[in-house]
Amino acid sequence: MRWKPALGALLFIAAIPVAVSELLGPVWSMAVVLIGIGAGWLLVPGFWRSSLHGAIGGVAAGLLVLGPGLRIAMRVVATLDPIRSPEFTVDGTMFIIIGVGVMMGGIFGVIGNVVRGGFGIPTRSAGLVPALLVMLMIGLDGELRGEIVELGAGPWLNIPMFGATALGYGALWTRLVTRLDMRRTEKKIRHETAESATMTLSNPRGLEI
Repeated sequence: MRWKPALGALLFIAAIPVAVSELLGPVWSMAVVLIGIGAGWLLVPGFWRSSLHGAIGGVAAGLLVLGPGLRIAMRVVATLDPIRSPEFTVDGTMFIIIGVGVMMGGIFGVIGNVVRGGFGIPTRSAGLVPALLVMLMIGLDGELRGEIVELGAGPWLNIPMFGATALGYGALWTRLVTRLDMRRTEKKIRHETAESATMTLSNPRGLEI
């Protein structure tokens, strides 16, 4: 039934913020995570495959687009700010690219692909899910949200810059995940074709065995 994958995706998504906030304590937070993963596994078709493909696409897109894009946007904001002088370090850059781009990109990629499978979101629109998660992450961070509004040229330039980074990340993620799905489908078709050819050679007259 169509509602089961949607329910599984919802439970999986709901478990993540509860666990991150640690409102229930470490033990219960871990229990909520396991419940969410179990619901996704039981109710969302191809849950583990979707999670793996989403993670691979998210990590790659995060490394190539999300991390560097956020760092460039932050540099532009700091450079255009009339009061603060920009300070950029190698450690800070690596933190943004690896800590935010790769790690958060991978997490958002998993969530995006599970949501895509659970709710049957079309491929062309699927990239909006991780892109919206990026903007939600920025919006929920009080310090970063304040910098976007107050620093640089102001929100009229800052928000489109960060939004473009999020959309670019989502677009590349969609392309990578779609490619992984296509490769799996092609491999499955080749396997089925080989099995069919083997059966035909072993029983050329089509006799019942």
